[in-house]
Amino acid sequence: MNASVLISTLAGAMLLPPLNCLLLCAIGLLLRPRLRRTGTLLMVLGVALLLLLSTRAGALLLVRPLENRYAPLAEVKDAQAIVILGAGRQANAPEYGGADAASLNGLKRLEYGAYLHKRTGLPLLVTGGSPDGSPESEASLMARVLSADFGVQARWQEGASNNTQDNAVMSAAMLKTAGVERVLLVTDAMHMPRAMNAFAAAGLQATAAPTLFSGSGRPLPTDYFPHASNLAMASYAMHEWIGQLWYRLRYHGAGSRSD
Repeated sequence: MNASVLISTLAGAMLLPPLNCLLLCAIGLLLRPRLRRTGTLLMVLGVALLLLLSTRAGALLLVRPLENRYAPLAEVKDAQAIVILGAGRQANAPEYGGADAASLNGLKRLEYGAYLHKRTGLPLLVTGGSPDGSPESEASLMARVLSADFGVQARWQEGASNNTQDNAVMSAAMLKTAGVERVLLVTDAMHMPRAMNAFAAAGLQATAAPTLFSGSGRPLPTDYFPHASNLAMASYAMHEWIGQLWYRLRYHGAGSRSD
């Protein structure tokens, strides 16, 4: 794992739940002897935020504005290729003899990308490097899973990128060499706003093909009960909000709205 990825991971851990909520409580505890009211307020805020984001109703406050930006793909007009973004891996999966396997989110992206390929006949590009230092790139893993599990071959593999911005820039360079400028972009619905802006900044005309809509279920009474899965969903959504801000600052607008 390279230094920039490690730093990004550590920063994310501090900014995202549950650690950000716990840090609020810790700061409040430290301040309480001198600033009793402020310290108590921070502690209450940390606990309240943790409980709120642990409920589905609370997590959806962060999720839905992201997922509502791009509707499910209704029709394919003039795309020339399909790009599937990597989503990590399950390292050393014992059920596969220790070989790396696609993560659950990654498998869903591959499933939908294969579906679109069979529906349209468009060639596939898979993109993702080895930010964790694994010997096999995510792109190679994705191509392997597409072939073995879905009977689909990826025409292009972009295996050097470490993040969404890299995905966009390196995929654009590869596709433009092949005369491709219009693509269907496959990623999670929550991740789609940041991905679309990055691909637009890289000079590709992307049509959103989102999958994995986390906020699509009907309301239930249990939406107001705390559960670890809801906290994970809220953490993912907060990661995307922070990612958009970071891209706007670092890449001069690659994370800003382009539509």
